[in-house]
Amino acid sequence: MKSLLVAAALAVGAGAALEVTPARTEAAGYAITHWLLVLNLARNCEPYAAAIGRDPMTALRAWRQRNAERVNAAEAYFVFARAAVEKRGGAAAGEDFQAQTHGLFVEQANTTLNEIFGAAGPQPAVCRRWVEAIAEGGSDLNWQSKYMPLLDELVEFERSLRPGR
Repeated sequence: MKSLLVAAALAVGAGAALEVTPARTEAAGYAITHWLLVLNLARNCEPYAAAIGRDPMTALRAWRQRNAERVNAAEAYFVFARAAVEKRGGAAAGEDFQAQTHGLFVEQANTTLNEIFGAAGPQPAVCRRWVEAIAEGGSDLNWQSKYMPLLDELVEFERSLRPGR
């Protein structure tokens, strides 16, 4: 659905309505990286659900409900940004942009995940703390408030592309 909205926006010239900028790319990248981190934290802690007294996947669903609009807008931004980069520099430039950004998100999320778990890997005490934060909003995207204005701008842009608006 997001890619259809973005494709439609490009077809009608909405590209002028949202410029691809380093700041927007950084904010959207933060949202995607953070989503990957929270997703992988929950998955790695799932075997410890009984020990920590909380279901990590239930916590993940709650996180996703609270943060979905911003994550979805960030994902849509990257579809839009790749298309805009391709329009300016050709297919190879779009592919390079996609590879660089996606690779960076995965790398950053994995690095942070490894820092959280350390050499011992997932442990009940670490999982308890993080699953609680995920469930109760302590690890929501607004944790880095500097990105909120740009993410909210992306949300508004993505909303403006929806049919019936």
